[in-house]
Amino acid sequence: MERFRCASCGITLSVPVRLVELPAEPHWSLLDCHHVNPPLLDPGTYAIDEAAYGSDQVLGTFVLSPGDVRGTRFVPELVRTGCWSAVGWDPWVACEGCGALVASRTDDCDVAQETRFYPAMVDRVACDDESDPATVPFALIADWDSPAPDTRQHGRVPKPTRPRPELVATRWGGRGLKEHLFRDDPPA
Repeated sequence: MERFRCASCGITLSVPVRLVELPAEPHWSLLDCHHVNPPLLDPGTYAIDEAAYGSDQVLGTFVLSPGDVRGTRFVPELVRTGCWSAVGWDPWVACEGCGALVASRTDDCDVAQETRFYPAMVDRVACDDESDPATVPFALIADWDSPAPDTRQHGRVPKPTRPRPELVATRWGGRGLKEHLFRDDPPA
């Protein structure tokens, strides 16, 4: 397990995380441009992306789930937005302690959420302990709570309508049909 710290001031920037292999980007059909997309990595993990990233073509960025990041703040004047939300081509996440730009964050449409620490701006520090459940808010609730259902694959769900069997059984020339067709029912 490791933690990330700011290279300038030493403030802790992440919860304890363990190194995993960088997963492939999710298939486009699992992502949506009208809802919040899931993070690329599972909580408590990080990966190293050896490929060049961003407008500065930085090599070896550390990719984390946004929920694992602590001690940072957004710099609003540096945020670049895409079609829906923030894109992470340039650093715009700063250390709360010293204000150094340490990371970029991505959560735009059709991409998974991620935070990327820049290797020159952070230090990896080994830690033996797991995250303390007392310091993690809602940790006990998360143990027994079931995850929310994934509804992104189905798109819109039609609203239920109240069946009107009297219209199906009535002949079109029947008496009182016009009143049944054009009546104002109170909401159900």
